[in-house]
Amino acid sequence: MKKFELINRARKILGLGEEACWEEIVQRYRELTKKSHPDKGKNTTEKIKKINWAYDILKDYYLHYPLSFRKEDVEKLDLEERLKKQFWEGDWLSGKK
Repeated sequence: MKKFELINRARKILGLGEEACWEEIVQRYRELTKKSHPDKGKNTTEKIKKINWAYDILKDYYLHYPLSFRKEDVEKLDLEERLKKQFWEGDWLSGKK
């Protein structure tokens, strides 16, 4: 199975959308493990194995994905900074960019 297919399958098992931050991944993992804990009912062993597998795949991807610390890349992620540049620092009212 290709890397994308593994990651896509893992995110679907955890019920995540196409984008999620690490905090969302961990939160969803915890919710599902609580709900599917073997003490909660019968036949949850396979389900918990699947959840753990999915979490491990996403964790591995997250931990090995290169992060950029370049100013332009960090600012792309900062919505407030993007909006400031787009609307307040430019002369957008006069039509100049």
